[in-house]
Amino acid sequence: MKDYKKLFGRYWGYCESDIPLCWGCNQAVAVDIHHLISKGMGGVKNNRLNKIDNLFAVCRSCHTLAHKNKAVNEEFKKILKEKIFIKEAVYEWTKK
Repeated sequence: MKDYKKLFGRYWGYCESDIPLCWGCNQAVAVDIHHLISKGMGGVKNNRLNKIDNLFAVCRSCHTLAHKNKAVNEEFKKILKEKIFIKEAVYEWTKK
């Protein structure tokens, strides 16, 4: 399993056998982890784009759409930001 998939799974509490629903359409199975800021064909040094705030679970259709349509990718960024905010708020609340 690729490092960014492990990072994604650990942060969101998924084990290797878990397959979440697509965060884009909330209907299909998320078979890919999309980099919201693209790594490009050659990748990037030190995997600097393999961060929680850049990884988004998507089905194949949403993944293709995100690469074709910048507006879709921007919407995914907003969804992810909200998910992270909620997760961190819940974590802080449970620490009290």
